[in-house]
Amino acid sequence: MTIVDTNHNSIGLHTIQTTHVQEDDTIKTNQYKISDDPHDKKLLRKLDLHLIPTMTLLYLLSYLDRVNIGQAKLDGLMESLKLTSAQYNACLSVFFITYVAFEIPSNLVLKKLRPSRWIPSIMIAWGIVMTLMGLVHSYGGLLACRLVLGAAESGLFPGAVFYLSSWYRRRELSWRISILLSATSLAGAFGGVLAFGISRMRGIGGQEGWRWIFYIEGMMTVVVGVAAFFLINDFPSDRPKFLTEEECDRTITRLQSDAGPGAGEHFSWKQVRAAFLDWKIYMFCLCYICIVVPSYSLALVSPTIAQGLGFRSYRAQLMTAPPYVFAFITTMTTAYFSDRYTRRAIFIMFWLIITITGFIILIVAQNLNVKYFAVFLATGGISPCIAICVTFISCNISPHTKRATALAFMISVGNCGGVISGQIYRSQDGPRFILGHAINLGFCVLGLVSVIILFISLRLENLRRDRIYGVVSGSDSTTSVITKELHCGCGSEEDRRKWGYEHMSEEEIRDLGDKHATWRYIL
Repeated sequence: MTIVDTNHNSIGLHTIQTTHVQEDDTIKTNQYKISDDPHDKKLLRKLDLHLIPTMTLLYLLSYLDRVNIGQAKLDGLMESLKLTSAQYNACLSVFFITYVAFEIPSNLVLKKLRPSRWIPSIMIAWGIVMTLMGLVHSYGGLLACRLVLGAAESGLFPGAVFYLSSWYRRRELSWRISILLSATSLAGAFGGVLAFGISRMRGIGGQEGWRWIFYIEGMMTVVVGVAAFFLINDFPSDRPKFLTEEECDRTITRLQSDAGPGAGEHFSWKQVRAAFLDWKIYMFCLCYICIVVPSYSLALVSPTIAQGLGFRSYRAQLMTAPPYVFAFITTMTTAYFSDRYTRRAIFIMFWLIITITGFIILIVAQNLNVKYFAVFLATGGISPCIAICVTFISCNISPHTKRATALAFMISVGNCGGVISGQIYRSQDGPRFILGHAINLGFCVLGLVSVIILFISLRLENLRRDRIYGVVSGSDSTTSVITKELHCGCGSEEDRRKWGYEHMSEEEIRDLGDKHATWRYIL
């Protein structure tokens, strides 16, 4: 059977073959699946070209502006402002207070407004704040700037992840989000080299080297933020100019197909409430915060750790780069195989075990070369975990508003770990920092336990739905919306009776999302 869309393009459909579901029956849902278009690869390349580079550049600058205070510390920030160790750590942690507070509101604003306006606006705002940080002369001034910087930056990462999840199918997300998050590794590698170069400007204009780090990197962000007004496209339903009408239709159809029958794209406060009432969200949050704490703490204090390994201040800035180059490689390699095999949890488990090994070596080893190798393991192991964890929740939460809320909430809770990460490496614990490494080790172990619980629970839920409603067969383990009746996400009358939804309204069925009978979780 074939149907013809509004542009008279034929879409091949499989014959519908359903039976009354008993305990051991199987529903062959290839009949629900929209066949992959041979032009999809060309469409994906076009989407990648117009979406990924811009988002990655923006997040690279965001992360660079967030953690460059660690490089400024090596170049005399604490001595210039007469900061104590406790005051410096407070400046690290206070950023995440406003960052967490504004993440969910920002994502809801992004859902209401156009990404091409909201994202560039907040980017220009934090670029200005970053530039002004170079003018501070007191602890209070630096603290205030870090507070405002957190509020301004809060919308970018959850907004970028939600934005990408609104363009790509679930099995295509890991690679793209990992490219986005690889910016953190690039920022770690590039930031050390850039800070080393900029710090050579000390004395120009009577300014210290650390001030020039804030000036240059802040102005870079403002310039890119202005350009972002012209580089960022909105959602597929807004018919962006870089796509033809046929390509827009195909993009929307692919998303409807992937989302399944419970796929409402409308804004709904009911979906917002559903996100907070879903136990999975809190387990994802626990997993994420246990990954974020080691990641942020390493990013913030890696120059200090490198200095503690015996490198002088200028060389310590450079020696932070190689571990993050390795982290970039592990992140991208993991993303490729994660998308290829459509697996998430197993990769998080593997890399958390590697990270745990790294922190154990950092605690017990005395040899500096061995400890530097352990920094590679810890940095390279934790980096891919963040990308896969974000993809993990993006693939398993629906509909749109619920996913946007869940993503922002998980990232907000995770970034509470930023408050912790700024406190666990204290100056008095150097140069070995055993307490900080031990705390990070504990978080990694707890993260490993939480992802195992998620994996087992979601696997059991898939098996339960298979047993009750029949096995969903298909390459991506999710049913697809095909016929005109199904495009609203409600199914045929026969489907509704089979699922037990015959007394539910269309909006109620659309709001089911991942609770729908035909949804299967990606593990």
